[in-house]
Amino acid sequence: MSAARQLQRGVFFIWLSAALLAWLLLSSGLLADIESKTWDMRQQALVRPEAHDPKIKIIMVDQSSIDHYARTEQIYWPWPRSLYNPVLLYLARAGARGVAFDMLFTESSTHVGDDKEFADVVASSLPVVSAVSARRDSVDGDPATEELFRSSQERRRGEIERLLASLASPRFPSATLPIPMLIEASPALGNVSAEADADKIFRHAALGARVGETPVLSLPAALYALVHPGSGKGEEVAPLAGEGGKLLVRFFGPEATYDTYSIAAVINSWLKLGEGKRPDIPLEVFKDAYVFVGTNAPGLLDLRPVPVAGNYPGVELNATVLDNLLHTSFYREVPPAAALALTALFLGLVALVSLRATRYQAAIILGAVLAWAGASFAFAAQGWWLPVVAPLLSSLYLLLLVFLLQYRVEGRQHRFIKAAFQHYVTPEVINQIVKDPSSLALGGERRELTIFFSDIAGFTSISERMEPAKLVAFLNTFLSEMTDILLASGGTIDKYEGDAIIAFWNAPLQVHDHEKRAVNAAIQCQLRLRELGQMFQRDFGVSLRMRIGIHTGPVTVGNFGSSTRFNYTVIGDAANLASRLEGVNKVFGTNVLVSGSTRRRAGDELAWRTVGQARVVGRQEPVQLFEPLHPRLDGAILSRLGEFDRARQLFEAGNVVEAGELFATFADDPVSRAYCARIASSKQLGETGFSPVWNLTEK
Repeated sequence: MSAARQLQRGVFFIWLSAALLAWLLLSSGLLADIESKTWDMRQQALVRPEAHDPKIKIIMVDQSSIDHYARTEQIYWPWPRSLYNPVLLYLARAGARGVAFDMLFTESSTHVGDDKEFADVVASSLPVVSAVSARRDSVDGDPATEELFRSSQERRRGEIERLLASLASPRFPSATLPIPMLIEASPALGNVSAEADADKIFRHAALGARVGETPVLSLPAALYALVHPGSGKGEEVAPLAGEGGKLLVRFFGPEATYDTYSIAAVINSWLKLGEGKRPDIPLEVFKDAYVFVGTNAPGLLDLRPVPVAGNYPGVELNATVLDNLLHTSFYREVPPAAALALTALFLGLVALVSLRATRYQAAIILGAVLAWAGASFAFAAQGWWLPVVAPLLSSLYLLLLVFLLQYRVEGRQHRFIKAAFQHYVTPEVINQIVKDPSSLALGGERRELTIFFSDIAGFTSISERMEPAKLVAFLNTFLSEMTDILLASGGTIDKYEGDAIIAFWNAPLQVHDHEKRAVNAAIQCQLRLRELGQMFQRDFGVSLRMRIGIHTGPVTVGNFGSSTRFNYTVIGDAANLASRLEGVNKVFGTNVLVSGSTRRRAGDELAWRTVGQARVVGRQEPVQLFEPLHPRLDGAILSRLGEFDRARQLFEAGNVVEAGELFATFADDPVSRAYCARIASSKQLGETGFSPVWNLTEK
């Protein structure tokens, strides 16, 4: 049998086994948690805050409101019920459609007549939904209150069942109920106990529940049914439900996507209306609005992890469910049979491509992942949750077996490690990696590195006036000289960006003294550049000065890209800061600047000058700046280092006049000139709020 025939037959059976694996993974639910995480990523990528319903509003009992009434009225939490009356009256005056309290009023008020006054306003102001909380544990409550709850729900059973339609409803043995007076007064009751998925993330919502045999709508569903009686929404929503009758919620954005107002501002607006004054919140804000009242004060927080936020207020989750209900915008899960059929088709296409392009295995893997991931995003954009993990694992399983089959039949083998690192590190390091692959974490890992970022001062003007061929020769000479020094010190070359060199220490192999190595390499680069000064002037007509920034911090380091085109590089804020420090050299006229995190462990073999503190672009916290000094490079500064430190200390203490006088004696020191210029500028601008920190506005 020919090799081609063997491959075709083998791939067919591999496809069948991959389809069977996909069926097992999809039907078993083993990958449900991972699959859910990928869904969360899709939701985060597709959220559109502008698409939420602006008629849904939230009134929040926040800490400022609690503090306000405790301070000015000596009203402490829990508040008397009468304090909520102005909220309901103001909303009624504004013409709100209805309001739902995402708060439980389970205990009678200690204020005489308070409960009745609140209940009267609830019954007469506007459509109000009061909260109950279904419980998974069986708790014996007050029989009279429970009977009152059952009777209340029986009167509304027709409307409740109409909205629930054919949706299955979770059952609970008991519920925490509001006070009897509020049950009687409330036009509707809504359940506020939501249940998370298995991984504790709230993705689904049930429109209703049953406490024993008594039906109760969820809080947002109860508000919808109260405002839209007789609606056929239940039949419209039922086809969107998944397992257990739950609906997959479409989130529109993170916390505060919906307009949120402090309850104190609403109460104050009602009081101002009574005084004939203009309210803080215009009445038209709540015209035709669906309003939820909830809490977010510390100690009262009802926070729930959702796909788009780790801490999402429970009241905003209810607002989101109402939004989905109003516009029938819940997501749908692709049925298992359809998902399996699509997966099998996808696996067949992957198998065919792998046969046609046997030399591009890595590209096929990447293409398969991107194709299915792209399909999953396209489905999500249309409102469907298409499984990702099981199909991708099945396709990777298929490709692995196909590639092994190709290797067996055609005898192909790859040497990944040497191909990956030959351009980054010395041959000696590659040999160590080959001997001990466990020393290298392929694919990326979190590690603390010392990062080196350099640039040639004035390179743009150099490149503009130099002929292309000469420019290439100049750059090759410069980069070769500097690279030799960096590699000899144990550094890894990240990349070249024109004249810029980015390097790091402590990866791929660990180096215990990486901070010291990086600083010494920077000094050696500066010394070598001085030695080559006459050559660069003679051969290329340039006088070179190189700026270097060095910082130590945690980053993600690894191979990023595809297997055919990738970089062994670093990603993280520490790398960005090293780049910023290179640019800070322009401000102080220095050649090398080192952050405090590097300086602390770089040793004292070199002399150091503390330059000051600077707040660089993109960071709030200032960075302590240090300059390593070498006798051959900085002899004049070393001789008067103590005087410079005194001038800097005077400046940082706010004695700028005395500091300026002392800095002025360092005529040939660019750092001192920078301080003098700043002091002079501060005087001209008449700055009053002095800070020793240099606030930099350019990178």
